[in-house]
Amino acid sequence: TLNRLEVVNHLEQLVTSLKAGTVCIQKGDKTVTLKPCDPVTFELEAEGKLEKDSLREKLSIELKWKKSEAVPEIEETFVISHQVPTQDDAC
Repeated sequence: TLNRLEVVNHLEQLVTSLKAGTVCIQKGDKTVTLKPCDPVTFELEAEGKLEKDSLREKLSIELKWKKSEAVPEIEETFVISHQVPTQDDAC
């Protein structure tokens, strides 16, 4: 478990690594090196559910790619923001 600032630092390092084209993840004496290539499938899932009188929220991020991909599929775009959408913007 981490605090938000620690999570932000990890995510910023991930962004920097993705931009550089190499993501190295090290934990203890184990290292995994990934070389993402286009197109990258980006899946984002958010949910909230009531558990024992408290709301539990979850945000899952998944990135996938193949080493030899032909033409990328066109998918619906989305926005990530710190602002809650107004009623006009809501889904």
